Amino acid sequence: MKKTLLILFVFLTYNFSALAQDEVKSFVQQKAYPKEGLQVFMKEFVNKFDYKNADKIPNDVTEIKLRVKFIVEKDGTFNDIKLIDDTYNFKNEVIRILNEMPVWNAAMHEGKNVRSAFTLPITIRITPSEVTSPDEIVFKTPDEINTFKASLKSNKVDTDYFDLTCNCTLARSSKNDELKSEEFYMPSQDQTASYNVAFRKLSSQQAKEEIETIKSDAVKQNSVVKKVSFNGIEATELHVNVPNGDYVNVYRMLFFYHNEHVIAVSVVTYKKQIADLLFEHLKQNFKLKI
Repeated sequence: MKKTLLILFVFLTYNFSALAQDEVKSFVQQKAYPKEGLQVFMKEFVNKFDYKNADKIPNDVTEIKLRVKFIVEKDGTFNDIKLIDDTYNFKNEVIRILNEMPVWNAAMHEGKNVRSAFTLPITIRITPSEVTSPDEIVFKTPDEINTFKASLKSNKVDTDYFDLTCNCTLARSSKNDELKSEEFYMPSQDQTASYNVAFRKLSSQQAKEEIETIKSDAVKQNSVVKKVSFNGIEATELHVNVPNGDYVNVYRMLFFYHNEHVIAVSVVTYKKQIADLLFEHLKQNFKLKI
Protein backbone atom coordinates (compact mmCIF):
# COMPACT_ATOMS: atom_id res chain seq x y z
CA MET A 1 0.00 0.00 0.00
CA LYS A 2 1.24 3.49 -0.77
CA LYS A 3 0.99 6.68 1.20
CA THR A 4 1.23 10.26 0.01
CA LEU A 5 3.90 12.76 0.96
CA LEU A 6 3.00 16.39 0.33
CA ILE A 7 5.93 18.80 0.09
CA LEU A 8 5.45 22.54 0.30
CA PHE A 9 8.71 24.32 -0.54
CA VAL A 10 8.86 27.22 1.91
CA PHE A 11 10.57 29.79 -0.25
CA LEU A 12 8.42 29.22 -3.29
CA THR A 13 5.21 29.56 -1.29
CA TYR A 14 6.08 33.23 -1.08
CA ASN A 15 5.86 33.91 -4.81
CA PHE A 16 3.17 36.54 -4.52
CA SER A 17 1.82 39.82 -5.84
CA ALA A 18 -0.63 42.26 -4.29
CA LEU A 19 -3.77 43.48 -6.01
CA ALA A 20 -5.12 46.93 -5.23
CA GLN A 21 -7.66 48.77 -7.36
CA ASP A 22 -7.34 46.04 -9.99
CA GLU A 23 -3.61 46.74 -10.22
CA VAL A 24 -1.07 43.97 -9.58
CA LYS A 25 1.91 44.96 -7.43
CA SER A 26 5.15 43.02 -7.28
CA PHE A 27 5.85 43.95 -3.66
CA VAL A 28 3.83 44.48 -0.46
CA GLN A 29 5.01 45.41 3.01
CA GLN A 30 3.47 42.33 4.64
CA LYS A 31 2.62 39.13 2.79
CA ALA A 32 -0.53 37.11 3.45
CA TYR A 33 0.18 34.18 5.75
CA PRO A 34 -1.63 31.44 7.72
CA LYS A 35 -2.69 32.58 11.21
CA GLU A 36 -1.62 29.24 12.65
CA GLY A 37 1.81 29.39 11.00
CA LEU A 38 3.06 27.84 7.79
CA GLN A 39 4.11 24.48 9.26
CA VAL A 40 0.74 23.91 10.97
CA PHE A 41 -1.01 24.92 7.74
CA MET A 42 1.12 22.44 5.77
CA LYS A 43 0.45 19.59 8.22
CA GLU A 44 -3.30 20.24 8.13
CA PHE A 45 -3.26 20.39 4.32
CA VAL A 46 -1.38 17.08 4.24
CA ASN A 47 -3.78 15.42 6.67
CA LYS A 48 -6.77 16.47 4.55
CA PHE A 49 -5.25 15.57 1.17
CA ASP A 50 -6.45 12.35 -0.47
CA TYR A 51 -4.74 11.59 -3.78
CA LYS A 52 -7.43 8.97 -4.51
CA ASN A 53 -9.89 11.81 -5.16
CA ALA A 54 -8.50 12.22 -8.67
CA ASP A 55 -7.97 10.34 -11.90
CA LYS A 56 -6.16 7.01 -11.67
CA ILE A 57 -2.42 7.44 -11.20
CA PRO A 58 -0.12 4.95 -13.01
CA ASN A 59 1.71 2.56 -10.70
CA ASP A 60 5.13 3.73 -11.84
CA VAL A 61 4.47 7.38 -10.91
CA THR A 62 6.27 8.33 -7.69
CA GLU A 63 6.00 12.12 -7.76
CA ILE A 64 3.48 14.68 -8.96
CA LYS A 65 4.19 18.43 -9.21
CA LEU A 66 1.34 20.92 -8.88
CA ARG A 67 1.09 24.71 -8.83
CA VAL A 68 -1.93 26.18 -7.03
CA LYS A 69 -2.86 29.83 -7.56
CA PHE A 70 -5.45 31.62 -5.47
CA ILE A 71 -6.46 35.04 -4.18
CA VAL A 72 -6.28 35.81 -0.47
CA GLU A 73 -9.06 38.34 0.05
CA LYS A 74 -8.95 41.27 2.48
CA ASP A 75 -10.79 39.14 5.07
CA GLY A 76 -8.32 36.24 4.65
CA THR A 77 -10.65 33.95 2.69
CA PHE A 78 -9.59 32.17 -0.52
CA ASN A 79 -10.97 32.98 -3.94
CA ASP A 80 -10.32 32.21 -7.63
CA ILE A 81 -8.52 28.92 -6.88
CA LYS A 82 -6.74 27.57 -9.96
CA LEU A 83 -4.45 24.62 -10.60
CA ILE A 84 -1.71 24.64 -13.24
CA ASP A 85 -0.43 21.43 -14.87
CA ASP A 86 -3.29 19.39 -13.39
CA THR A 87 -2.37 16.08 -15.05
CA TYR A 88 -4.39 13.86 -12.69
CA ASN A 89 -7.35 16.16 -12.06
CA PHE A 90 -6.55 17.28 -8.49
CA LYS A 91 -8.32 20.63 -8.85
CA ASN A 92 -11.51 19.66 -6.99
CA GLU A 93 -9.50 18.08 -4.18
CA VAL A 94 -7.33 21.18 -3.76
CA ILE A 95 -10.40 23.46 -3.82
CA ARG A 96 -12.11 21.23 -1.24
CA ILE A 97 -9.15 21.42 1.12
CA LEU A 98 -8.59 25.18 0.83
CA ASN A 99 -12.29 25.82 1.43
CA GLU A 100 -12.03 23.80 4.66
CA MET A 101 -8.85 25.53 5.90
CA PRO A 102 -8.85 28.44 8.39
CA VAL A 103 -8.71 31.93 6.88
CA TRP A 104 -5.32 33.65 6.63
CA ASN A 105 -4.07 37.01 7.74
CA ALA A 106 -4.46 39.19 4.65
CA ALA A 107 -1.55 40.98 3.01
CA MET A 108 -0.87 44.50 4.30
CA HIS A 109 0.30 47.51 2.33
CA GLU A 110 0.50 51.09 3.58
CA GLY A 111 -1.40 50.11 6.71
CA LYS A 112 -4.36 48.51 4.93
CA ASN A 113 -5.47 44.97 4.15
CA VAL A 114 -5.14 44.25 0.44
CA ARG A 115 -6.11 41.40 -1.83
CA SER A 116 -3.09 39.32 -2.81
CA ALA A 117 -2.36 36.62 -5.34
CA PHE A 118 -0.55 33.60 -3.93
CA THR A 119 1.22 30.79 -5.80
CA LEU A 120 1.68 27.53 -3.88
CA PRO A 121 3.94 24.89 -5.48
CA ILE A 122 3.10 21.41 -4.22
CA THR A 123 4.93 18.15 -4.73
CA ILE A 124 2.98 14.99 -4.04
CA ARG A 125 5.36 12.09 -3.54
CA ILE A 126 3.86 8.61 -3.47
CA THR A 127 6.23 6.29 -1.61
CA PRO A 128 6.06 2.76 -0.21
CA SER A 129 4.59 2.74 3.31
CA GLU A 130 7.58 0.95 4.78
CA VAL A 131 9.70 4.08 4.33
CA THR A 132 9.28 5.92 7.62
CA SER A 133 12.38 7.44 9.18
CA PRO A 134 14.49 10.23 7.61
CA ASP A 135 17.43 9.16 9.82
CA GLU A 136 17.66 5.67 8.35
CA ILE A 137 21.13 5.03 6.89
CA VAL A 138 20.86 4.15 3.21
CA PHE A 139 24.58 3.76 2.36
CA LYS A 140 26.25 1.71 5.07
CA THR A 141 29.84 1.41 3.79
CA PRO A 142 32.43 3.85 2.39
CA ASP A 143 32.28 2.00 -0.96
CA GLU A 144 28.51 2.51 -1.17
CA ILE A 145 28.89 6.22 -0.37
CA ASN A 146 31.66 6.64 -2.97
CA THR A 147 29.59 4.85 -5.63
CA PHE A 148 26.66 7.17 -4.91
CA LYS A 149 28.89 10.26 -5.08
CA ALA A 150 30.26 9.09 -8.44
CA SER A 151 26.71 8.72 -9.77
CA LEU A 152 26.09 12.41 -9.04
CA LYS A 153 28.41 13.33 -11.92
CA SER A 154 26.40 11.48 -14.55
CA ASN A 155 24.74 14.48 -16.20
CA LYS A 156 24.96 18.24 -16.66
CA VAL A 157 22.04 20.67 -16.67
CA ASP A 158 22.99 23.79 -18.63
CA THR A 159 20.75 26.89 -18.67
CA ASP A 160 21.19 30.61 -19.35
CA TYR A 161 21.19 31.22 -15.57
CA PHE A 162 23.35 28.39 -14.22
CA ASP A 163 24.82 24.97 -14.88
CA LEU A 164 24.83 22.01 -12.52
CA THR A 165 26.57 18.65 -12.75
CA CYS A 166 24.21 16.15 -11.10
CA ASN A 167 22.30 12.89 -11.33
CA CYS A 168 19.30 14.92 -12.50
CA THR A 169 17.64 16.21 -15.67
CA LEU A 170 15.79 19.45 -16.36
CA ALA A 171 12.14 18.42 -16.34
CA ARG A 172 10.52 21.83 -16.38
CA SER A 173 11.24 25.56 -16.33
CA SER A 174 8.57 28.21 -15.89
CA LYS A 175 8.69 31.97 -16.31
CA ASN A 176 6.39 34.51 -14.66
CA ASP A 177 6.81 37.94 -16.25
CA GLU A 178 4.39 39.51 -13.77
CA LEU A 179 6.54 38.43 -10.80
CA LYS A 180 9.81 38.79 -12.74
CA SER A 181 10.72 35.24 -11.81
CA GLU A 182 11.89 32.02 -13.41
CA GLU A 183 11.97 28.58 -11.80
CA PHE A 184 13.67 25.30 -12.71
CA TYR A 185 12.67 21.81 -11.54
CA MET A 186 15.10 18.89 -11.89
CA PRO A 187 14.23 15.39 -10.59
CA SER A 188 17.02 12.94 -9.87
CA GLN A 189 17.32 10.10 -12.34
CA ASP A 190 16.51 7.55 -9.61
CA GLN A 191 13.42 9.56 -8.54
CA THR A 192 14.56 9.74 -4.89
CA ALA A 193 15.14 13.49 -4.83
CA SER A 194 14.48 16.73 -6.67
CA TYR A 195 16.41 19.95 -7.22
CA ASN A 196 14.72 23.34 -7.45
CA VAL A 197 16.27 26.65 -8.53
CA ALA A 198 14.34 29.93 -8.52
CA PHE A 199 15.36 33.42 -9.66
CA ARG A 200 13.33 36.54 -8.84
CA LYS A 201 14.34 40.06 -9.83
CA LEU A 202 14.06 42.52 -6.91
CA SER A 203 15.72 45.68 -5.68
CA SER A 204 18.35 45.27 -2.98
CA GLN A 205 15.97 46.58 -0.30
CA GLN A 206 13.13 44.29 -1.40
CA ALA A 207 15.56 41.37 -1.50
CA LYS A 208 16.82 42.13 2.00
CA GLU A 209 13.28 42.17 3.38
CA GLU A 210 12.33 39.01 1.47
CA ILE A 211 15.33 37.04 2.76
CA GLU A 212 14.83 38.30 6.33
CA THR A 213 11.21 37.13 6.18
CA ILE A 214 12.31 33.71 4.97
CA LYS A 215 14.87 33.45 7.79
CA SER A 216 12.36 34.59 10.39
CA ASP A 217 9.76 32.07 9.23
CA ALA A 218 12.39 29.30 9.22
CA VAL A 219 13.46 30.10 12.79
CA LYS A 220 9.83 29.93 13.92
CA GLN A 221 9.66 26.42 12.47
CA ASN A 222 12.79 25.36 14.42
CA SER A 223 14.84 25.11 11.24
CA VAL A 224 18.62 25.30 11.15
CA VAL A 225 19.65 28.72 9.77
CA LYS A 226 23.24 29.81 9.17
CA LYS A 227 25.33 32.17 7.07
CA VAL A 228 27.63 30.60 4.48
CA SER A 229 29.68 31.58 1.45
CA PHE A 230 28.34 30.15 -1.82
CA ASN A 231 30.02 30.84 -5.17
CA GLY A 232 31.88 33.58 -3.30
CA ILE A 233 28.56 35.23 -2.29
CA GLU A 234 27.19 35.63 1.23
CA ALA A 235 24.20 33.29 1.49
CA THR A 236 21.70 31.89 3.99
CA GLU A 237 21.58 28.12 4.38
CA LEU A 238 18.45 26.42 5.75
CA HIS A 239 17.88 22.85 6.90
CA VAL A 240 14.14 22.16 7.11
CA ASN A 241 12.23 18.98 7.92
CA VAL A 242 8.57 18.91 6.85
CA PRO A 243 6.53 16.19 8.60
CA ASN A 244 3.71 14.26 6.98
CA GLY A 245 2.27 11.69 9.38
CA ASP A 246 4.85 8.90 9.63
CA TYR A 247 7.04 10.59 6.99
CA VAL A 248 9.42 13.52 6.97
CA ASN A 249 10.75 15.28 3.89
CA VAL A 250 14.24 16.69 4.28
CA TYR A 251 15.09 20.05 2.65
CA ARG A 252 18.50 21.64 2.15
CA MET A 253 18.25 25.21 0.80
CA LEU A 254 20.34 28.26 -0.04
CA PHE A 255 19.05 31.83 -0.46
CA PHE A 256 21.12 34.80 -1.60
CA TYR A 257 21.01 38.05 -3.59
CA HIS A 258 23.14 38.49 -6.69
CA ASN A 259 22.95 40.78 -9.73
CA GLU A 260 19.46 42.11 -8.85
CA HIS A 261 18.04 38.61 -8.24
CA VAL A 262 16.97 36.72 -5.14
CA ILE A 263 18.11 33.18 -5.86
CA ALA A 264 16.92 30.01 -4.12
CA VAL A 265 18.75 26.71 -4.66
CA SER A 266 17.45 23.58 -2.96
CA VAL A 267 17.34 19.81 -2.85
CA VAL A 268 14.63 17.72 -1.20
CA THR A 269 14.48 14.01 -0.45
CA TYR A 270 13.19 11.73 2.31
CA LYS A 271 16.48 10.63 3.91
CA LYS A 272 18.85 12.87 5.84
CA GLN A 273 21.96 11.01 4.64
CA ILE A 274 20.96 11.40 0.98
CA ALA A 275 20.01 15.06 1.52
CA ASP A 276 23.40 15.83 3.08
CA LEU A 277 25.34 14.09 0.29
CA LEU A 278 23.30 15.74 -2.46
CA PHE A 279 23.56 19.18 -0.87
CA GLU A 280 27.33 19.05 -0.47
CA HIS A 281 27.65 17.97 -4.09
CA LEU A 282 25.27 20.75 -5.19
CA LYS A 283 27.25 23.44 -3.37
CA GLN A 284 30.43 22.32 -5.10
CA ASN A 285 28.97 21.91 -8.60
CA PHE A 286 26.34 24.67 -8.99
CA LYS A 287 27.78 27.47 -11.15
CA LEU A 288 26.01 30.82 -11.65
CA LYS A 289 26.05 32.46 -15.09
CA ILE A 290 24.33 35.77 -14.27
